[in-house]
Amino acid sequence: MKFLDEKIIALRNEMRDQERHELAQQQAALQVEQEPEQDEQEDLQEVDIYQHVITIDDEEVQVIEQSLLDGKMKIRMPKLFSIMSAELASLKYPSERRPNLIFTDTSSSINLAFNLTPHRLNEEGVAGFQENMMDILEQAQPSADWLDTEVLTIDAKTVGFLEVITPAIDGEIFNLMFFASVEGRALIGTFNCMEDDLDTWRPIARAMMESLQFTSSEEKGGTLL
Repeated sequence: MKFLDEKIIALRNEMRDQERHELAQQQAALQVEQEPEQDEQEDLQEVDIYQHVITIDDEEVQVIEQSLLDGKMKIRMPKLFSIMSAELASLKYPSERRPNLIFTDTSSSINLAFNLTPHRLNEEGVAGFQENMMDILEQAQPSADWLDTEVLTIDAKTVGFLEVITPAIDGEIFNLMFFASVEGRALIGTFNCMEDDLDTWRPIARAMMESLQFTSSEEKGGTLL
């Protein structure tokens, strides 16, 4: 009987050792799964958009504050952007519902657009509006690569955003879209560039979005419409 008891004890010890081994493997596998997400966050370098000058591709570029949409908002951006011509806008955004205001760089491959839509939207509806936009994008672009999505408070207002890479004829496109309620209407902001420029422009795009200021009707001044 003593021999049998020893056998049982030995078997239990083996089972415990096996359980500990399996648990260690599971923890190691979980750590490996989490590492890409951690690395991705670490790779997103912060850009101080409130500096007078920032470095873009080893070049110093001046940063300016730009008033937008008849004074409804302001944003800080690199001075290399200019307003896209109507002719180019009609080519790049063939829909008649193209954004109200589009900025582009000299190559016309890096764009920042703002569209104050007629859609009624209050502060409480911004998160739901963001979810609806995500659903629409998932249906329209099932092969899209989603990077991030969140609802933030910027300048005391609710702003939802999403980051996604979508396929295009000439390559993969990085898109940052953000949503807010401006005077009771839905604002849709869009930044896009080629995926090849992602590492350079993703942190700049995020910094520009986070620099948004929403002005009251009393504060409006000389602006771009």
